[in-house]
This record gives sequence, structure tokens and C-alpha cells, in this order.
Amino acid sequence: MPRLPGNPVGDLLKRVDRTLKSVEPVLGRVDDTLEDVEGTLGTVAGTLAEATAVLTDVRGLLAELEAELALLREVPDMKLKIEEIHAAVIGRA
Repeated sequence: MPRLPGNPVGDLLKRVDRTLKSVEPVLGRVDDTLEDVEGTLGTVAGTLAEATAVLTDVRGLLAELEAELALLREVPDMKLKIEEIHAAVIGRA
């Protein structure tokens, strides 16, 4: 009696099933890693938002300090003018 040929489609499906079973744990680990990365990115986004708020506050404070420094730089000239006015007033008296 002649022998029947094998089922190439069935063999191929078995190989595909074996491959899928071996890939499944790797995909699970990848999924877990992606979840960890998502959590980390969420934390980073929150930290960056906080840092941005702090830097915005610092920028405002630096602008205020710059204005104060400009005023302080005028003090020596103001002092001289006041001394001149004082001398002029005393000289009239």
C-alpha cells in the first residue's frame, strides 16, 4: 500500500504554534517593560512641569532683582545730588 504524503500545512501550523509559544513570554516581558517606561515617563513629565514652574518663578524674581539693582546703582549719584543740594541750602543760610 502506498504511503500517504505528510500534511505540510499541518506541520507549518505546528511550527508556528511552537514559535508563538516561545515568543509569548518575551512579549510579556516587553509589555511589563513598556508599562514601567510609561510610569517613568509620567514621573518625568510631572518633574519637568514642576521644574518649569520653579524656573518661571526664578525668572520673575531675577527681573525684580535686576530692577532693584538698577535702582541701587543710582544711589551714589543720588547721594552726590543730595549733598550738593544740602551744601547749597546751608550756603544760603
